[in-house]
Amino acid sequence: MDTLTIDLADPEYRFNPWPVYRRLRDEAPVHLVRDGTWDGEDFYVLSRYDDVSMALREKNRFSSQIRRDDMLNFPMLVNRDAPEHTRMRHMTNRSFNARLVSTLGEWVREIVDGLIADMLTKDRVDFVEAFAEPLPLRVVGGMLGVPLDRKADLRRWSGAVMDAFAVAAGLDPSLVPGFLEDLIEFGNYMEELAAERRGKPNRGDILGELVVQQEAGDMTRTELTTLAWSFVAAGHETTMNLLSGGFHLLLTDPALARRLTDDPDRTPDFAEEYLRLCSPIQWLLRRAKQDVELHGVRIGAGQLVHVLLGSANRDPRHYPDPDVFDLDRPNALDHLAFGAGPHFCPGSALSRMQVDLAFRALYPYLDRFRLDPDAQLSLWERQGSYGFAGLPVLVRR
Repeated sequence: MDTLTIDLADPEYRFNPWPVYRRLRDEAPVHLVRDGTWDGEDFYVLSRYDDVSMALREKNRFSSQIRRDDMLNFPMLVNRDAPEHTRMRHMTNRSFNARLVSTLGEWVREIVDGLIADMLTKDRVDFVEAFAEPLPLRVVGGMLGVPLDRKADLRRWSGAVMDAFAVAAGLDPSLVPGFLEDLIEFGNYMEELAAERRGKPNRGDILGELVVQQEAGDMTRTELTTLAWSFVAAGHETTMNLLSGGFHLLLTDPALARRLTDDPDRTPDFAEEYLRLCSPIQWLLRRAKQDVELHGVRIGAGQLVHVLLGSANRDPRHYPDPDVFDLDRPNALDHLAFGAGPHFCPGSALSRMQVDLAFRALYPYLDRFRLDPDAQLSLWERQGSYGFAGLPVLVRR
């Protein structure tokens, strides 16, 4: 049998990881990759559901702060442990709370309707460019006070945040030149926006809530900037990939499309099962805080660990027929696509709300869209992200 290897730079592993995941779960549920990062660090890979869930939840055994002594030690939520993470998460929850999300429905619905109306005027569109990307960017950008004319910049800044995660995981930084400069530019811009808000009434958006906390002395300027980075990461990538992948599934599975069109209240089930099957974020990172032994393999304290969400969500030990999309799957909500434990994604409620409103609005028009048979579908090349980079569709007017 071929030697089981993982190369983070291999496009085949990024675009079609499922065969590798299957072998990992069956042959090496704790797999050591020698010299696996760009700077030659070893890392371990966890692939089974129970192990991945444990690593995400047990904060005494695994640390989320994977970098400490270099420029990649970004003070983001995903890269911090308690008590610092607890404090930052409290600030996040105050700014990004359920009350705020519950007030956004009508505004998000207007954005959705406008994007659909624009697509219906065209003969051909790229669904990612026309809908799946701009919807979450407009929503998170609007909540951070970023004007529409900075949309292209926000897209670039969002990409820089994801590239920073990939570099921290082991990607050669020379493959994503300029990401650090883009992060700094975004931070400086958010500080400018915050400065304009100080001393003025709170507009009730995320930026307003952050400024209130800063003015009260509960948050530093650096923390405001880094929370803005976290909001962009939490509010964009997963939603974009879920929208594009879900739309592709609807166009290629007419029976499923009819079922959802006839019963749109099943949309949340549709979204959760897609998140399980094609997790938009395929893995997260941890460091062992102590020696951990799993399946006869010892992970030493301080070792880097890749926690494969995408593999866990297709583990047959937890999900019967895991490679099949099943709208009626009883335990679909067990999926780990939003993480688990203390670092469960703070943007999950906003993402779910956008996706629910978007697909409900798209169902009546599905018969006017079809995949462009002459176009080549493309997936994102960004490490750790799974979704369509382009989804060309023909539109019947």
